[in-house]
Amino acid sequence: MRKTILSLFLAVPLCLAAQETSGEQNSAADDVSQPDEQDGAAAAAKPAKPVPKYFRFQFANHPSIRIGQWFRADLRLKFQHDFRTFDQDFTVDEGGLSNLRKFRVGVEGYVTRDLEYAVEREIRNEVADYFNLRHRETTALWRDVYGNFRYYRRVQVRFGQFKIPFGMDQLKYATNGEMVFRSLIGNFLAPGRDLGVMLHGRLFEQRIAYQAGWFRNDGWRAHTRDDDRSGERTLAARIVIPPFGFGQSRFLQPFKALELGFAAAENPVTEGLRSLRGRTWVVTHNWFDRINVRGHRLRLGAELNWEPGPFVAKGEVIRVRDERLGQGLRGEDLPHLIGRGWYFTTGWVVTGEPTAGGVKPKKDFVTGRGIGAIQILARYEQLRFGSSEHPGNPSRSSRAANVTSASERMATFGVNWYWNRFTRIQFNAVREVIEDILRVPINGVDTYWSRYVRVQFVL
Repeated sequence: MRKTILSLFLAVPLCLAAQETSGEQNSAADDVSQPDEQDGAAAAAKPAKPVPKYFRFQFANHPSIRIGQWFRADLRLKFQHDFRTFDQDFTVDEGGLSNLRKFRVGVEGYVTRDLEYAVEREIRNEVADYFNLRHRETTALWRDVYGNFRYYRRVQVRFGQFKIPFGMDQLKYATNGEMVFRSLIGNFLAPGRDLGVMLHGRLFEQRIAYQAGWFRNDGWRAHTRDDDRSGERTLAARIVIPPFGFGQSRFLQPFKALELGFAAAENPVTEGLRSLRGRTWVVTHNWFDRINVRGHRLRLGAELNWEPGPFVAKGEVIRVRDERLGQGLRGEDLPHLIGRGWYFTTGWVVTGEPTAGGVKPKKDFVTGRGIGAIQILARYEQLRFGSSEHPGNPSRSSRAANVTSASERMATFGVNWYWNRFTRIQFNAVREVIEDILRVPINGVDTYWSRYVRVQFVL
């Protein structure tokens, strides 16, 4: 049964790709979703085709329902299925696992040209139960559910549930991430989604992007075991600048795609075992458990993104400070808990396609009489927790003044094979090294290898 379902998901994108060229030719003339990005000279040279005022269905980038110029609904589907194996030490307990990782349906578009919307729901629990597939149950069913008012393009207002503007890897990963999994800091230090309102836009001829918002809590990534939020209201801001995007010199041309970003987020933290944590990918195992905190949480981040042609080089640094007011055994204040980490990713599309905006094969696999697009990648990263000061002997106690330092280093090697713009297969080999030998999944073993194959279909 599982093989049959997988075959269907692989067959659908091939059929869609075969119809893609004719569908885009029929719909490109009346695609009015992004008028600000159209080339003025091309539009002047070729008169635009009148937009029908009646209901219509078309397939440009996504299956879409439209009514005139005032209503649009793009139908979305995101599917990911993982196959993974571990070291021999895990063969007895884990073996080769096949997991339904993601199955989401959604709709996005606009009601009038100035009010956009997006609604997305995770349905993998229902699908996995119906087809008897292995999966990890989630309670976060509703993902992005928001509206966006964009009457003033430079100052737009987004409201609802969406990602807090912090962490490049957390914000941009979605289905376009280079690796099977997010980075350690993107997964454990960045906040994720929450309810809130945000101002955002682009300034200086769309060169500088900014985001600033207020959110009800500090994101899903800070959930405790009981699914409670660890923090209260969160203020967050992020700005992305192209440092060489304003010059005209031809010597700067390769660096115009370079972007630097800076972000900050702050929120009160409820008293209790509500700090952030560190976990392994190889199995569900905490190498740093939550400890007692109270006060304020401050996140600071810096990011670099450079995608010149078929190459990509990106990295990010995040530091999180949790106060521990009155958390000592005698009620005294303790040194802050510090979580910090970084990653660097580099890659090359062997077949020559540009990486900016997502890799799109020049010739699709099978239907385009090509091999698709092939990308090779590597990422190295580290995540560490410890005290801001180190009075006395280090201890693993939750109320210790000097918390024993714990960290994980990870190297990931990957190959992405893009069949067409709908389908991608990812191959990853991951090496994890845990610093604290007393907090490892297997006694006495601090280094672990795991291998992953992900089949992804995005409509």
